[in-house]
Formats: sequence, structure tokens, C-alpha cells
Amino acid sequence: MVSVTLIAVGLAACQTTSEPTVKATPVASGLRAPFSYSAFERIADTGLKPGPLLLHGGGGGRRSAKPEAFFEALFEFARRSKLNSPQVCLIEAAAPDPRPFERADAQNGITFIFLGITPENRAVSTRDPKVLGAIYACSVFYFAGGDPSRLSTALIENNGTDTPALKAIRQRHAEGAAVTGSSAGAMAASKTMMCECGAGSSVDALVNNRLKLAPGLRFVSEGLIDAHFLERGLIGRLVGALKTTAEPFALGLDEDTAVLIPGDGTPWTIIGESGAVALRPTSAREPYRQIAIDLLADGDRYDPSNGSIQISPARPQITPARVTVENSVSEVFAPGAFRKLMELAAINATGLAAGGSQVPGIRISVTRTPETKVYFASDLPGDRAYSLTGLRLSVTAPVAQKP
Repeated sequence: MVSVTLIAVGLAACQTTSEPTVKATPVASGLRAPFSYSAFERIADTGLKPGPLLLHGGGGGRRSAKPEAFFEALFEFARRSKLNSPQVCLIEAAAPDPRPFERADAQNGITFIFLGITPENRAVSTRDPKVLGAIYACSVFYFAGGDPSRLSTALIENNGTDTPALKAIRQRHAEGAAVTGSSAGAMAASKTMMCECGAGSSVDALVNNRLKLAPGLRFVSEGLIDAHFLERGLIGRLVGALKTTAEPFALGLDEDTAVLIPGDGTPWTIIGESGAVALRPTSAREPYRQIAIDLLADGDRYDPSNGSIQISPARPQITPARVTVENSVSEVFAPGAFRKLMELAAINATGLAAGGSQVPGIRISVTRTPETKVYFASDLPGDRAYSLTGLRLSVTAPVAQKP
């Protein structure tokens, strides 16, 4: 059995870095590519209840992150919201040095409010009438990155119930306000959030039976949301978390990539410069060896209720020549290695690609199936050129050999 460290609400034990930073400064009108404005506009204009979620996988990686586009989407929702005047509440509880409560000057038609909630001042700040009043006036909420467990500590009571501040945010979301977040702020949307996003966390999960989890904020009713997924080689950790939590699916967001989740239950839309990986265990008896996986990119839509996928027209389906190319990577947890593994499995003549690690006993295999489909656009950057569906994942590791 996997040994799990469930971080108590009062503890902080994991750190996530390289997050986009919100700045209360004017932004240009309109959205810059590669964000899918049409999907965003549909949600913003209809005033859906509950409001949408816009979750970002973090930034600062090899692709020269441009988080400004994500925030332009966030700010555009605030402008189009049918709730009150456009105000964005900023929750920086996960950051090591959050700003105190203050109302920033209105710029570009938007007022930015730093709620100043921290684990240290939770007893007061989450009940402060001024803070609660600000929450009820906001049409967008942004959870910043940092240490994921600090969000639990700051916003969830010791008995597991919502603090008054989280209750107020949940009420505003039910009324149509958008809930957004990056990195830790994105992972916190699930019932359970993962901690320790370091490159070694996959090995720690698969060899040492260690997973560090914290209570999430439950804006997503089921499934796990991961961040920094491809950049930090987190496939081992996420598979271990799926097995431990028994969630029906997971979505691993890479850096510079977001998912837009409508409030009406319609499919989720992938937005951004890199991609996301959807994982769905197909056998409770063999949770490490029977996992359906799909590689999704900007504009693709994913329905977690049944695992169905709609690929963006920007990437037409192709029938690739099955060529004899390399079918392995030496360090599967290296930046971008798992994406390469999926692509190799899709185009290799053998239909199989595998990767190991410097740590003995780990093998990550991706297999092509009769259902595998390949979508490719030669005019798009490499990180967005492929979408792949119908692949299968198998993990061999010391922890997988144990009952």
C-alpha cells in the first residue's frame, strides 16, 4: 500500500516556484495568441452559473513563458461579467510573502483587491467584515502560486469545513463569478491537491512510496489537476496520486497552458503554448498498467465525464508513416521527455516507446492501440503541433510491485 503523507491543515510542506505574477497595471485590449478567444468569449458573454474555472499550469520554463495572455483572459472576463462592477480578488495565501489587505487603484476599468489572507492570520482575516465585503463585490477570484498546502491552511478550518472567506468565494462562484488560479492555485481546485512539484517527486512516489497531498478547495467535483506537468516530469507522481485517491481521471497541465472549465458541464478547453495530458485508469486491479492517456493542445476539448475528446481544426488528423526511429528516452522524468515518449509511440513502427530513469527499477511505457489517432499541424510550433488520442500507459516501479 502506498504510504501517503496527508498534510494537516495547519502544516506547510511543499513549494512551487516560477509562477506568473499579477500586477495591477493596464493591459492591452484583445487577447494575444495562442489563447482561444472564441471559447472564452462564449462563456463570458452568457453569464453561466456557476461561473467558469480558468486554471493555469504555471510558467517560467524553457518556452519563455508569456503569462500576460492568461491574465488578459482573466481580466476580459472581469470586464464582461454581468456581476457588479469589474473587480478581481487576489488570494496570495500560497506565496511566502503575500500582500496585506488593500484595495488597489482601478486601472483599465478593473479594480484589483489583495485580500491579504494567510495561514498565519486566518483566524482574523477570513472573518474580517472588510475582507468578506470585498469578496462579495468581486466577479473574478485569482489563487496565486507558491506552496499548495498554505492554501489549505489559510482557507480550510481545522475540522475540514470552509472558512467564512471560502464560503463567500464559493457563493460568488455559484452566482457566476470566475475562479482562476496558477500552479498551486490551479491544483487547489481539486478535492485533493498534490505538493512537492520538484523533479524528484515522481521518483519519490514510485520508489519510496511517498506522496504529499493536501486538502483541496473542491471547485472541481472529481479528478486531479496537476501543474508544471511535462516540464517537471511529474508523470510518476500523478499516476501514484491517481492510484491513492482513486479519482476517475487526472489532467496534467504543462507550463504556459491553461484549461477553461465552463460552469454548465460542457467539455473543458485546453488553452496555451504547450499542452496537457489526460489520464484515465481503466482497471482498478492494475492501476499502474492500464491507463488511457491523451496528449491535448491549444483548442482541444476534453469531456471528463466520459473521456471523449474534440481536437481543434488547427490540427488535422494524419496517418503517419510508421518509421523505424528511436523508441526510448534515457531519463523519462527530464523536461519534455514524457511528451517525446508519447510522440514516439504514435509514429514508431513498433507502436511502443519506453523510458527509464537513473533510479533502477523504473520503466514508463507508452503503447499505440487500434484506437490511437494522430493529429498534426506542420505550421504550428513543435509544442502545439501534435495532439494524440487513444494511447496506453504502463508504469513499472518498485511501488507497483507491492500489494
